[in-house]
Amino acid sequence: MFGKSEIWAFPTDTSYGLGVRADDEAGLEALAELKGRDNTKYFSLMVRDEDMLRLFAEVPEEVTLAFFTETPRTVILRPKDTLPESPFWPRDKVAFRIATLPEVAREINFPITATSANRSGESPIFEAKTIRKIFGDAVKVFPEVEPARIQTASEIWDFTEQPPRRLR
Repeated sequence: MFGKSEIWAFPTDTSYGLGVRADDEAGLEALAELKGRDNTKYFSLMVRDEDMLRLFAEVPEEVTLAFFTETPRTVILRPKDTLPESPFWPRDKVAFRIATLPEVAREINFPITATSANRSGESPIFEAKTIRKIFGDAVKVFPEVEPARIQTASEIWDFTEQPPRRLR
């Protein structure tokens, strides 16, 4: 899963997300077009676990797996040189999530996008059949696992400044 030039809908701890590999520029462009996304809105990224997060971002001690799992959270961190540069996220601060569903985490071998599975300005999606209805064959749907049905978006914390600040 999450091969080059493939857009996947996958369950998260809030709703469905859409993912392409962060090193797949053509896939990133296709995803932005599919969502009808404005170029001024960046994608957040999802990693498999805390170890992968540390490979691609400068992670302060207080940002642990527990911080991500207490409640759904997105954390803005300074990227390392190991993360490819892209017009789809800024050079100096990138938003990251950690996959909390083991079935999804097992499939992530390189950071993927973690944008909501909906067209820009529309409501989050909670069912695979809705993904198929809206996106058809343009999106592959992660098998067998439904997302949590949390009606609010994840908290967003910025750890690039001190003290860290909650943005949402």
